[in-house]
Amino acid sequence: MEKLERCGCASKGVVLLACSGGSNVGQLANEAAVSLTQLKRGKMSCVVGLAAHIPEFDEKMEDCSIIVAIDGCETACARRAVEHLQRRADVHVVVTDLGIEKEHRFDISAEQVGLVAGVVADRIAALQSQPAEAVV
Repeated sequence: MEKLERCGCASKGVVLLACSGGSNVGQLANEAAVSLTQLKRGKMSCVVGLAAHIPEFDEKMEDCSIIVAIDGCETACARRAVEHLQRRADVHVVVTDLGIEKEHRFDISAEQVGLVAGVVADRIAALQSQPAEAVV
């Protein structure tokens, strides 16, 4: 249980749920979430734990103020895992929507990770700057 306590968004902050699928864009989504966690812009949690309905992960979602889903492609596995809990992602970014083509290889660059992380960070900042009554 101790490991789960440190996972997710125990501080009632921003939770980052990312695809880590078998393609370049899945890996970019994952690496962007890792980078944002390292920069303390949010806290990465396990989308697979959420999708598997592990109670501790479901409960942690209730304590988050902002849910971010970073998906590699239009399949949107991270977003769908959130929706399966009858919640919605406050921020949803799809890597292929940023002009990065999905390929079943794992060559990713720091520039691509920076692009994805930057878009996510900007959308989180925009959401946080809205008055409380404007946030749905």
